[in-house]
Amino acid sequence: MDTTAWLTLLAILLGPIVAVAVSLWVEGRRRRREARLMVLRQLIVTRHLASDPNYSAAINLVPVEFNDEPAVITEYKAYQEAIRQVPGEDPQAIALCDQRVSITQTKLIFAIMRSLNLKASEADLPAEAYAARGMLQRDLLYLRSLEAQIRTADALEASLSAPS
Repeated sequence: MDTTAWLTLLAILLGPIVAVAVSLWVEGRRRRREARLMVLRQLIVTRHLASDPNYSAAINLVPVEFNDEPAVITEYKAYQEAIRQVPGEDPQAIALCDQRVSITQTKLIFAIMRSLNLKASEADLPAEAYAARGMLQRDLLYLRSLEAQIRTADALEASLSAPS
């Protein structure tokens, strides 16, 4: 057998194997990108509603989906540190804490967008965010109603345990 015959045989044997390997590699990259985009979408859609379960799920997926992106992990850790701050009762401290959380959240989202090669301006991210006023008011009303239920239960318990 001459060289051309060997090369032809080798191409016949290796061609399909290489084609499958390349297809699997491309599909793996596509799936990985789609999973990362899903995390970004959830973060952007729910960023004004931190109590939303989808927001919590997206935040918890950041170290899973972006574990090989040091810039994203750095911003994720900064965000985690910011949300763990307990400002107390002082309105000024609460406002400062909320501002820090907002800034670190924006930096995290921007780092994720950059890692996905999406064009965005970090300064524009907070300005371009939208949350319907009615939805925010609904959530606040819901939270206040939950607090009222606790106060009602405490009052009932106190009245039942009070001596007659």
